[in-house]
Amino acid sequence: MKRRHLVLSLAGTIAGPAIARAHSQRLGDIAIGHAWALPARVSREGQAFVPLVNNGKTTDELVAARSSVCGAIELRRNNRYDDPPLGSFILEPGAPLPMRPTARHLRLMGLAGPLVAGQRFAIILDFLNAGEAEVAFHVEEAPGD
Repeated sequence: MKRRHLVLSLAGTIAGPAIARAHSQRLGDIAIGHAWALPARVSREGQAFVPLVNNGKTTDELVAARSSVCGAIELRRNNRYDDPPLGSFILEPGAPLPMRPTARHLRLMGLAGPLVAGQRFAIILDFLNAGEAEVAFHVEEAPGD
C-alpha cells in the first residue's frame, strides 16, 4: 500500500507543474489556452495572444477584451497598422483559433507601463454567447518561456 501512495504522489508531482504551466481554462464550451504577451519596454503598445477553441455546436465570437494595464484592446488580424481592427474573432465549432506574433492577436493600446518578462496581468475576454472570462496572461519572449 505504501508503494502505491508513493507512485501516485510522484505522478501528481510530475503532472502538477505541467498543468500549472499551461494555465488553460474553460468558459462553457470555450477552451482558453496558454495566454501570453510579448514584453513591451519602450512602446505604449503591446501584443497578447491566447489560443481559443469552441467545443460547442454553435458559433460564438470573441467580441471585446479589456484590462487595467492598458487603455484599450483591439482585436487584430496582423501587425499592419493600415488594417482596421476587427469587430470580433469568429469561433466556429471545433475549429481552433490560434494567435501569434505577426498574425491574429490582441493589441494592447495605451499601456500604463512596460510589460517585462515574468510579469503577469489579467485580461477580461468577452464572448458573445459564453460570457466573460478573466484570464491570466504571462509576459514571455515566446510562448512557454
